Amino acid sequence: MRIIGDLTSFDILQVEKTPQLNEDQPFNGRFAVSVPEPGSLDVDRNSYILPVDGGDVSSLAMQRLLAQFPMYSNVVFNPLLESSDVGDLDLSATPAVSAIGGTTVRTRAQTGRSTGPLPLGNVPNMTAILPQNNAASPVRPGMLVTDTIDIGPLTGGAGADEFLVWWKIYSFDTTDDIMSSYGATAGVNQPATKEITEIDQEPANLSVYISHDDGTTWTPIGRQEPTDLIVFDTDVRLAFVNTGSNKIYLASYAILF
Repeated sequence: MRIIGDLTSFDILQVEKTPQLNEDQPFNGRFAVSVPEPGSLDVDRNSYILPVDGGDVSSLAMQRLLAQFPMYSNVVFNPLLESSDVGDLDLSATPAVSAIGGTTVRTRAQTGRSTGPLPLGNVPNMTAILPQNNAASPVRPGMLVTDTIDIGPLTGGAGADEFLVWWKIYSFDTTDDIMSSYGATAGVNQPATKEITEIDQEPANLSVYISHDDGTTWTPIGRQEPTDLIVFDTDVRLAFVNTGSNKIYLASYAILF
């Protein structure tokens, strides 16, 4: 299920079934709020995207996700809609992710701003994990790391050792705005377009890791795959690593525990 919002007003424009893999769709001026599969969400004239206050479509979708896994009691999530959501990312992180050889990897991503002095802002669906830079030595994969997620208050201070992670990624493609009267493009009047593509949620070039000790140790984790880290702790982070040749657009993520 996909909820489509207007970039200007953040109003809900329409609701549709999740497209087939690799299906493209024009998406100028719009963004997607994805509902975790399987399942759907009742959307009516009273439904809304902002504010994210528990009654919005993102919060309700995450509550539906939690209900699908009754072994967990809590869910924390980031819909990456507003500038404040960018504040939940650590854009200066340099973790040593063990599964890629223990190499210390610096953040390589694009997103909006959560702090000044320049203007604040964020475009939904446009937070991207950059492609790997193969010209560097050693190569530098794209990477995005969340800031510390303190689950202590939700667990009575005990923390957790079992987690399940959900995320939603997309591919986007844009064309150039062309209005020409000469050369090979003479007579062409073509507006710029942006297309969204539904892609495999666990592509070979994307690795996701979880840390429950604030980034000291990292464990690979699959999407919606229960993972037992054995030791209880309270300071959780996620790391998304892109070793491919294209940007991966991260629309939302959630952690169940």
